[in-house]
Amino acid sequence: MQNSRANISGSFFPLDLSAISFLVVDDQPFSRRIVRSILHGFGSREVYESANGVEAIELAGTAMPHIIITDLIMPATSGIRLIGMLKALESPIRRIPIIVLSGYLTKTAALAITNAGADELLVKPVSPKALYERIARIVLLHKQVNAPTSFLQNQRRHMQAQLRKAKEPERDPSEEMAFVE
Repeated sequence: MQNSRANISGSFFPLDLSAISFLVVDDQPFSRRIVRSILHGFGSREVYESANGVEAIELAGTAMPHIIITDLIMPATSGIRLIGMLKALESPIRRIPIIVLSGYLTKTAALAITNAGADELLVKPVSPKALYERIARIVLLHKQVNAPTSFLQNQRRHMQAQLRKAKEPERDPSEEMAFVE
């Protein structure tokens, strides 16, 4: 099991992403490969890939990933249209969080993406740190309806770490200095 660390509220917290599955949707194989490699580096063992929106909807329905990461500009079905279909009221996969990665992110596009139902936005090229922070925000969000067990386990560990930190007495930096004569 590989742990990664998230910077949440100014402190680092290790997340266990080994039980969290992802669906990466991008028409560019190279982009999918980069994101897949990053996710494997975080410890995720289950990463599905799709080259277009139509295939993504079908795969999301059968694989039921915990998080979907999608590109915005794709042939046949755009990222915004894909998000709209995934978040449609009649869709059984509407509660799956969505992260949008795009090289063409404008304020207008960001607003449209948010209105369509995306949970997080990132501009390509994506850094592992930025992607990890977005995943951590989703995983540690406490008010999710029907959150996956893997999210709940990470949330519980995060709360325990916060409680331990709150119980620790504040240290005076001057007390930690050792003087040598």
